[in-house]
Amino acid sequence: MTHKTFIPNTNALIGALMVISLLSMMGRGLGLSLPLWIPIVGYWAAALISSPGLASRNLRQSLLLLTVGIGCISWGTYQGQQFQLEDMLGRNLELISMLVAVSFLGLVSQPAAAQSQDLPQGRRAVTSTLSGVHLFGAVINLSSVFILGDRMTHNRPMSREQAIALTRGFSSAAFWSPFFAAMGVAYTFAPGADLQSIMLAGIPLALIALLVTWLELSRIDKAVDFSGYPMNYSSLWLPALLAICVFAVRHQRPDFPILTLITLLAPSISLLVLLHHPRRTTSRLQQHVTERVPRMSNELSLFLAAGVLSYGLHLVQSGTSGWLPFNSFGSLEAILCLGFSLLMALFGIHPIISISLLGPLLTPLNPDQSLLAMMFLASWALGSAIGPLSGMNLAVQGRYGIEAVSLMRWNLPYAAIMFIPTAIILYLLAWFSLS
Repeated sequence: MTHKTFIPNTNALIGALMVISLLSMMGRGLGLSLPLWIPIVGYWAAALISSPGLASRNLRQSLLLLTVGIGCISWGTYQGQQFQLEDMLGRNLELISMLVAVSFLGLVSQPAAAQSQDLPQGRRAVTSTLSGVHLFGAVINLSSVFILGDRMTHNRPMSREQAIALTRGFSSAAFWSPFFAAMGVAYTFAPGADLQSIMLAGIPLALIALLVTWLELSRIDKAVDFSGYPMNYSSLWLPALLAICVFAVRHQRPDFPILTLITLLAPSISLLVLLHHPRRTTSRLQQHVTERVPRMSNELSLFLAAGVLSYGLHLVQSGTSGWLPFNSFGSLEAILCLGFSLLMALFGIHPIISISLLGPLLTPLNPDQSLLAMMFLASWALGSAIGPLSGMNLAVQGRYGIEAVSLMRWNLPYAAIMFIPTAIILYLLAWFSLS
């Protein structure tokens, strides 16, 4: 999913607009009275300028979301609902800002391994690859798949087992990582969720997911030829520091929004680390703003369009005398919604779309926020593994030549197995919320 340059200096302009928008959102998070229209104009302008270079799949999905969203808004206003332009255009800005902020971690947190270092083989290689892509993917997101994948496939094609390890190891981080896009989406629709409860539920699911994959790949017939990544765990100091800072602030200020907190901490800590090597700081920041940030245009357009859809569904729900899909939201409803999201993923629907559909319909039920958030995280973690059109699977297809449909087929039994412990965790979360 690379961003295509279509006129000179366009990427630099897109990157500048997105960073200015990020800075304005950071200022608002610190309590400055900056108008919301600054990031609204910045992000939407960046999306419009980048639209000719978007991946065709993302462009089609974004246009579909906008069309359906505008149709819902028209119907809602016809039913007498009040239209708020700022509310429509300003949805998901916190999520987008968090994603842009987290991208700066890639400047200072990379899994270290020398090109000359031999690749580990066998079960040890399976372990190091799964843990490496999972832990670094939890912080630097999809770039971890490329870093490990490029090293593992140096002068050789990627094997089925390597693709399974990378995709499952990475996507399972969505169960718990506060720096993952999934967490940002979950907190958009469940802002009252308790981060500690989510991580206590999500980390066991991630460990089960890694164990299921390890057991499959560690069979003698598969492990003997598995070439993995020579992981250096000393590189994990920054993710650990960031996690400590997040929990320390949340302990002192439990009311501080998690999206705002991560948006403030990620670039700030990254900049402090970069300043220890001031000679390259300016050039690396410039390269990041002009190259890495514009490559997020696909996600930018999709999340902005999903915000319009979410606002439209909100107006429709308000204009239909409060129609709701359920009378309440408990463990059964959470499991049904998870199944619905995974079914949509199989048909190529991005998790952000299914979550944007469900969020406005479930919020009026006053659900337990942690249960709702965990259901969204599980939808993302499993849906991105089996979705033939998920960003991860398409990225692996484009980079390593493995068909996304093959990835879906290989990961489908894994998702079916993981549905069981996920349903149990959702049941336990609902039970504890009632006790």
